[in-house]
Amino acid sequence: MKTIKKHWIGLTSLFVIATTAILALEAFADVPQPVLRISSLGSNQFSVVITNGAMTTNYTLFWTPVLGDAQNYPWQVLGIGSVGETNFNINAGDWPYGYFRVLVGADQDGDGIPEWQDAQPLNPSVGILTLTIDSPLNGTLLQ
Repeated sequence: MKTIKKHWIGLTSLFVIATTAILALEAFADVPQPVLRISSLGSNQFSVVITNGAMTTNYTLFWTPVLGDAQNYPWQVLGIGSVGETNFNINAGDWPYGYFRVLVGADQDGDGIPEWQDAQPLNPSVGILTLTIDSPLNGTLLQ
């Protein structure tokens, strides 16, 4: 009798764990991983298209000229799309090469500040970027 109870408890626990894992995977499966299609438009212009983009979220497009050297070449935000936007046209400027990536949403560190306003986009303890100009005083005309 005790052996049957142990097996029943073990099977029940296994069922609860499996159900929790399936529900968690389904929650993460709602937004597919972005896949990029990059095309040259000529003269340092590029079209970046997210081919399997979700219409219920937005994407942030990043660029860097060098991989593996985040100290000297950090990822730069090129654009924050609207919800459902999957096409970005990019002016590469003076860089003849580079790397792109997209992030689902517009807040990598989860601090509630969008990338374009975040003082440090990878540090949740640093919030919005603010700038204070001490001199010249407000209203001063410079010639």
